[in-house]
Amino acid sequence: MSHKWLQATGLMLLLLGLSGCNQSVDEQIENGLQITETVFAEEPAGHTDKIGDIELYLPSSFKVEDSSDAYNILIAKGKESFILFINDREDTDSKLYYNLLKEDTSKNIIKEHTYEKEGIFGFSAVSKTDNEDEFELIVSSGGVKMTTISQANHIEDNLHEMTKIVHSVKIR
Repeated sequence: MSHKWLQATGLMLLLLGLSGCNQSVDEQIENGLQITETVFAEEPAGHTDKIGDIELYLPSSFKVEDSSDAYNILIAKGKESFILFINDREDTDSKLYYNLLKEDTSKNIIKEHTYEKEGIFGFSAVSKTDNEDEFELIVSSGGVKMTTISQANHIEDNLHEMTKIVHSVKIR
């Protein structure tokens, strides 16, 4: 009897996993933006890396590719590249990057979400690129911003990881 229960549980987990892979782009975007709000509301992840005066959390699958300029850091996850911009002259409630995004008429913003709490302003946004299956993801908090070009099926995961990184940045 327990063998059948184990098979049924395995089948359920497999179906749940496969249904996650089949999310529409709109669901990926909506879920990803919802996750960014949750991560911004949490305590920042513990620091795992230090680049000059900057401490930050990087998930285990992320590696610093180029940190020759400590304020423009190239980070990779497999074949994906992410750019982390740090403006140490901006306060945690800065809306600089958000205002620049809104003023950029070349951006085809599909959806965005802002977060404000206790002197911290953050936002996440998804914009369309020229490639049908790729999207630009932007996550920012104060003077810290991270961007990438993401495949449609990685939007949710990338927004989650990017928000954890951006939220963790501390300048000493």
